[in-house]
Amino acid sequence: MSEQTKNTSRRTALKAGLAVIAGSSAVAVAGRAKAQSAKAAQSTVGYQAKPNNGQQCSTCTQFVAPNACQIVDGVIAPDAWCQLYSPKA
Repeated sequence: MSEQTKNTSRRTALKAGLAVIAGSSAVAVAGRAKAQSAKAAQSTVGYQAKPNNGQQCSTCTQFVAPNACQIVDGVIAPDAWCQLYSPKA
Protein backbone atom coordinates (compact mmCIF):
# COMPACT_ATOMS: atom_id res chain seq x y z
CA MET A 1 0.00 0.00 0.00
CA SER A 2 1.45 3.37 -0.96
CA GLU A 3 1.99 6.19 1.52
CA GLN A 4 -0.61 8.28 -0.36
CA THR A 5 -3.25 5.54 0.07
CA LYS A 6 -2.48 5.19 3.80
CA ASN A 7 -2.86 8.94 4.35
CA THR A 8 -6.12 9.01 2.42
CA SER A 9 -7.49 6.06 4.39
CA ARG A 10 -6.54 7.62 7.71
CA ARG A 11 -8.01 10.94 6.65
CA THR A 12 -11.24 9.25 5.54
CA ALA A 13 -11.49 7.30 8.79
CA LEU A 14 -10.84 10.42 10.86
CA LYS A 15 -13.51 12.39 8.99
CA ALA A 16 -16.00 9.57 9.44
CA GLY A 17 -15.23 9.35 13.15
CA LEU A 18 -15.66 13.09 13.62
CA ALA A 19 -18.96 12.97 11.73
CA VAL A 20 -20.25 10.26 14.08
CA ILE A 21 -19.22 12.26 17.16
CA ALA A 22 -20.84 15.44 15.82
CA GLY A 23 -24.02 13.56 14.93
CA SER A 24 -24.22 11.99 18.37
CA SER A 25 -23.81 15.38 20.02
CA ALA A 26 -26.57 16.88 17.88
CA VAL A 27 -28.95 14.05 18.76
CA ALA A 28 -28.19 14.42 22.48
CA VAL A 29 -28.86 18.18 22.42
CA ALA A 30 -32.10 17.70 20.49
CA GLY A 31 -33.24 15.02 22.93
CA ARG A 32 -32.48 17.24 25.90
CA ALA A 33 -34.39 20.15 24.37
CA LYS A 34 -37.40 17.92 23.71
CA ALA A 35 -37.34 16.61 27.29
CA GLN A 36 -37.32 20.14 28.65
CA SER A 37 -40.32 21.10 26.55
CA ALA A 38 -42.35 18.04 27.60
CA LYS A 39 -44.42 19.81 30.25
CA ALA A 40 -48.03 19.13 31.12
CA ALA A 41 -50.67 21.44 29.70
CA GLN A 42 -52.47 23.58 32.26
CA SER A 43 -55.80 22.15 31.14
CA THR A 44 -54.74 18.57 31.95
CA VAL A 45 -53.61 19.30 35.53
CA GLY A 46 -56.62 21.30 36.71
CA TYR A 47 -54.73 24.60 36.78
CA GLN A 48 -56.76 27.39 38.35
CA ALA A 49 -55.86 31.05 38.90
CA LYS A 50 -56.68 30.95 42.62
CA PRO A 51 -55.32 29.02 45.64
CA ASN A 52 -56.92 25.79 46.86
CA ASN A 53 -57.32 25.40 50.63
CA GLY A 54 -54.20 27.47 51.30
CA GLN A 55 -52.15 25.67 48.64
CA GLN A 56 -50.68 27.85 45.91
CA CYS A 57 -47.95 27.66 43.31
CA SER A 58 -45.54 29.95 45.14
CA THR A 59 -45.31 27.35 47.95
CA CYS A 60 -44.89 24.38 45.57
CA THR A 61 -41.55 22.63 45.01
CA GLN A 62 -42.01 22.87 41.22
CA PHE A 63 -42.59 26.66 41.09
CA VAL A 64 -39.93 28.78 39.39
CA ALA A 65 -40.20 32.46 40.30
CA PRO A 66 -41.47 34.76 39.04
CA ASN A 67 -44.06 32.93 36.91
CA ALA A 68 -43.05 29.45 35.69
CA CYS A 69 -43.21 25.80 36.67
CA GLN A 70 -40.82 22.93 36.09
CA ILE A 71 -43.60 20.53 35.09
CA VAL A 72 -46.56 22.66 33.90
CA ASP A 73 -46.41 24.64 30.66
CA GLY A 74 -47.21 28.32 30.27
CA VAL A 75 -47.23 31.35 32.53
CA ILE A 76 -47.93 30.33 36.13
CA ALA A 77 -49.36 32.80 38.64
CA PRO A 78 -47.74 32.60 42.09
CA ASP A 79 -51.18 32.43 43.75
CA ALA A 80 -52.57 29.81 41.33
CA TRP A 81 -52.90 26.06 42.00
CA CYS A 82 -53.00 22.72 40.14
CA GLN A 83 -53.44 19.03 40.94
CA LEU A 84 -49.66 18.47 40.82
CA TYR A 85 -49.10 20.72 43.84
CA SER A 86 -46.32 19.49 46.10
CA PRO A 87 -45.52 21.60 49.19
CA LYS A 88 -41.98 22.76 49.82
CA ALA A 89 -40.39 20.94 52.72
